[in-house]
Amino acid sequence: MKARGRRAAPRRRWLPSEVAVVHPLVSVDTHREQLDAILTAMKRKNVTVQVLPLSAGVLVGSIPAFSSFSFDSEPAVEAVAMENLRGTSVLEAPEDLAAYGNAFDLLRSAALAPEASARLVRDVLRSMKDE
Repeated sequence: MKARGRRAAPRRRWLPSEVAVVHPLVSVDTHREQLDAILTAMKRKNVTVQVLPLSAGVLVGSIPAFSSFSFDSEPAVEAVAMENLRGTSVLEAPEDLAAYGNAFDLLRSAALAPEASARLVRDVLRSMKDE
């Protein structure tokens, strides 16, 4: 139940690649903290994390990283942001939004289920603690 005057927490969906989960780009301690934070976030009802496995192959590498935003209760994409060398580009043209909405659906269908993603993150964390 939502308190009077309070908005529901925004829905968050994240599709990290398996490489980002398995191979730290930072110190081992920082990577552990990041993986712990992912598992904590996954417990929230408004957060979905699905890891894109290496088996998704070229699909993962062919679509650049982006963030999509919906500002209404409907999940329709209303803006897409992409970081680049000169800052952040925001796309709002209907054809761009449709293309990125389709790309997200394609990536999500290739990703592990949330439960399998959590299992992978836990397994990586366990293996890091054994080292």
